[in-house]
Amino acid sequence: METLSINAPSLLRELTRNGGITRQSLQAALKVSGPTVTRTILELTDLGILESTVTAAGAKGRPAETVDLASGGLCIIAVSIRTERVIVSLLDARGRQVDVHGLPLGEETDYAEAVGLIGQAVLQLTGKAAAQFRSLAGVGISFGGSADFATGAITTPSAFQRWRGKPLARDLEFYTGLPCAIDNYSFALVGALNWFDATKAADFFLVVADYGIGGVSSIGDQAYLGPERRPGDFGHIGSRRTGRLACHCGGYDCLAATSSVKTIDREARDQGLAIGKTRDLAELVRSLDASQGEAALSLLEGAAGRIAENALTLCRGMGLTSCVFGGVLFDCSPAACAAVEDVFAAPGHGAAPRFLHQLFDGRSPDDLAAASVAYHLLSEKRQVYPLAAYRDGEAMRLRRLS
Repeated sequence: METLSINAPSLLRELTRNGGITRQSLQAALKVSGPTVTRTILELTDLGILESTVTAAGAKGRPAETVDLASGGLCIIAVSIRTERVIVSLLDARGRQVDVHGLPLGEETDYAEAVGLIGQAVLQLTGKAAAQFRSLAGVGISFGGSADFATGAITTPSAFQRWRGKPLARDLEFYTGLPCAIDNYSFALVGALNWFDATKAADFFLVVADYGIGGVSSIGDQAYLGPERRPGDFGHIGSRRTGRLACHCGGYDCLAATSSVKTIDREARDQGLAIGKTRDLAELVRSLDASQGEAALSLLEGAAGRIAENALTLCRGMGLTSCVFGGVLFDCSPAACAAVEDVFAAPGHGAAPRFLHQLFDGRSPDDLAAASVAYHLLSEKRQVYPLAAYRDGEAMRLRRLS
């Protein structure tokens, strides 16, 4: 492992947002001295992570030097675990996908089998990374349920009942020999916005509408985790509309019961809009939206409207001017996004909606969520993993698969 200086993670984050900027701009953004920026740039350049470009001076000016992430410098292994799919991706330092493996895993998969399959995919992609990149930031895992970054373990609640309490990050780290970390998907998305969104507002509220409903606020580039470090409380706010559906909290008419994609799936089948249980919730939402049928659009727009009403109330109460909507419902349904915009068009507030699929320039929110977990690990440990060991065969020898 290569240990980085204290300012290196902040400099890396600034360059993932805004590439090709000057030393003076970095100095202003990081609020550190010029010599500190110069030392950090030289350190990361020696590791092959950064590169500098000098442009010719004009008639009256001096040559301009800009700093950027090197194309073959740092990479990330991103593991996205959702209820209906598991994807392992090799990403460059800005979260652009280089290669990807989809795995046939779900909530019923045996835990030990899952560790083996994910671990093999990670090692295969790391072998490919070693041929293209100098260093690995780490293996980041975004998990569609509760997870504890500090312990690397899956906690409750989670749809993955057979995996609860298991130290997935630590087990994958043992299996692969690579630095691994895990976090809840909603928290990881807050990190993704803070690492990769160049136009982000300073403070925002993030809503994630997937199998359940999550909501996390970000204040001063930090996710507010709450006393129990769970993003689900927003999903148990009453929707202010009538209903008699109970969720796992025992309440009625909360967002988790009325507006999650799990509920949309069930109601679509009950109404004959979908046949059988749909495993891929993204495919379900896309098909409902594309149908343009009144009943299908009512399901999508009703769920989105209820979520947006509560999000707007929360933004007003906290004085936030930006609310970001993501998850399967908003990533896959233009009708749901339009319903949110209708709610936020009401007068008397300064909050505006944004949508994840519009903020990341074609990059996958799932990939970037997992990448942000790897960058969080890099920031905590201030270490990167040199890939020369893989090129030399040492890591494969130490972690040879049976």
